[in-house]
Amino acid sequence: MLKYLISAVTATMCLVLIVFLIPLSILVHRDARNKAVTTATEQAITIASVAPTLTAKALSATPVDGFAATVFLPDGGIIGVPAQPGPDVTAARHCTPTTTETSEGVEVLVPVAGHDGCPTVVRVLADRTALYEGAAGITLMLIVISIALVLVGALLAERLARGLLRSVHDLESTASAIAGGDLHARARSDGPAEIRRAGAQLNLLAIRVDQLLNKQAQRTADLAHRLRTPLTSLRLDIDALPGGPLTQRLIHDHDTLSRVLNEVILAARRTTADGASPAADLVSVVNERVEFWSVLAEETDRKISCDFCAGPLVIGAGPAALAAALDALLGNIFAHTPAGVPIHLSIQRAGTDALLIVDDAGPGFPNLDVTVRGRSKGASTGLGLDIARHTAEDSGGKMQLGTPPGGGARVELLFGGLDAQS
Repeated sequence: MLKYLISAVTATMCLVLIVFLIPLSILVHRDARNKAVTTATEQAITIASVAPTLTAKALSATPVDGFAATVFLPDGGIIGVPAQPGPDVTAARHCTPTTTETSEGVEVLVPVAGHDGCPTVVRVLADRTALYEGAAGITLMLIVISIALVLVGALLAERLARGLLRSVHDLESTASAIAGGDLHARARSDGPAEIRRAGAQLNLLAIRVDQLLNKQAQRTADLAHRLRTPLTSLRLDIDALPGGPLTQRLIHDHDTLSRVLNEVILAARRTTADGASPAADLVSVVNERVEFWSVLAEETDRKISCDFCAGPLVIGAGPAALAAALDALLGNIFAHTPAGVPIHLSIQRAGTDALLIVDDAGPGFPNLDVTVRGRSKGASTGLGLDIARHTAEDSGGKMQLGTPPGGGARVELLFGGLDAQS
């Protein structure tokens, strides 16, 4: 749009200057011609007044400043610039002064009256140089001034257009940020009234969407949290049953349901906890969660080893989402591997991104469908890995499953840096 506005202003100025320059150039050339004819006429009259007293060398034999003066004498002699007398000179001998346009320029003939008519004729020829002397310079000056005006106009148009488009670009960048999930982005209130109104409506839209998302997340978390009471009652009833395989299976199912409910609550609340532009130090959050799970690891005779690069390592995921993803992965290991299975976590830099690797020496993944929600084909619902996958993808990264060199299960979470979300 900037190029379009500058081109439109430049084209308009060129048209205006062309309409102005053409008649002005014609007037300049006409004025120069009229001045040359007037000068030639004045010279011819002046010479005619002293023609009877002129000597053979009284006039220059070459043109002076573009004016060639010639005196045709009655006896056929010539004083001044040599020239052939033409029909106009013959007509002028009858005492008829003339001004004629010739191939050489403008010819002014002034007859000199004598006792027997006008046998003497004074001729002054203004050539092309004299006719348009100064006109070319004025025309060139006008062209230079016009070019300068066009350049100045284009520069002013560029400045004005940038001021106008700055507001449009700000509105566009704000809309792109909101579309990318940054609901805290706001458009500045500057520029033309129409753009200010559009920016104000866009800001209201972002506020409204942010409020609706927060309310939805809070409502989902609250509804899920209300299930804790009946689950507690159910656990009390299960504990009251006599021991046996059925009771153990009910306890296991109850624990699975409780864990899934906790994951749902964490996934719902992390939307409001992290904000629209999340960021967190991966090393710090992982260290915190490892310390939290280390208590349960000691109780189940597990060893958690860590190999972290030097921090801080800021990624495009919020602390709450990152903690929920890591809790989901570690929770799966504790739930689906036997007691005593070691866990190893490592963090590596990958340019501006970061790679988190979680290994365990358990039985490994039965199939890769565990990354799809609800398709674990086992005792798990698949929510844990799905939460981790979404956390990595939301930051601009990805998740991969594999097997470490010693066997077991490996989960690789590649988290994008802060610029990966834009």
